[in-house]
Amino acid sequence: MSYLKRNFKRVPVLFGVFILMSCASLLGPNVKPGIALAEKGEYGSAMAYYESIIKAGKADARVYGLAYESAFKAGKRVTAEKYFKAALKAGFEADSLVSLAANLWYDRALLTMGSDDWNEGKKAAAQIAELAGGSKKDKFCTNILEGKKKYDRGSHKGLWDAIVDYSTAANYDASSGLPYFLMGQARYKNNRTDYDAALEDYYQSIQIEPDGAFAAQARADIKKIEAVKKKMNAFWGK
Repeated sequence: MSYLKRNFKRVPVLFGVFILMSCASLLGPNVKPGIALAEKGEYGSAMAYYESIIKAGKADARVYGLAYESAFKAGKRVTAEKYFKAALKAGFEADSLVSLAANLWYDRALLTMGSDDWNEGKKAAAQIAELAGGSKKDKFCTNILEGKKKYDRGSHKGLWDAIVDYSTAANYDASSGLPYFLMGQARYKNNRTDYDAALEDYYQSIQIEPDGAFAAQARADIKKIEAVKKKMNAFWGK
């Protein structure tokens, strides 16, 4: 076989390799391992994977966006902010990135408020107001915090007003059981003999969100209220 024929036969192979390399360049770096780690809840490891791409100088806007999300979920807020800015600079679509950030902060608001960590809940709500002011997420948080303020004051009228705020919040997010959990707390604090009204809200909260951050406390409150109800019914011969 002549040199010309040998090299002619190699052209399709070399051309195919060139096409694959070009496609890989167009598709960007491989982010699947990082996504797989994040899906397993290993956010720190996912962030480390994306950082290895960044350090290699191969990062694109998507990598920075994923690094931001992983850093946020890993609790690395300062690092997350750095990657948020880097993602924008690299060309990540601004509205999409802001939407992602608002969703992340909203999840944190639900988690911290449901865990009775109201200082962190307020911080998360402030971020949502900045990122998505006037949105349903913002209005949900605003009403929850207004209700909590009135609940803490403890007056009879204030507790009823808190229930109204929590009920309004529920209209902005039907997938959250948090407003019903808080309504249950407010009803029982307002009238410790109206067991059924409080229990109805508590049961509604865990029906909507059985694994919510508040769920363990809701079940503990239900157990306590039902025990008191049973004791008082026995006392009154009901």
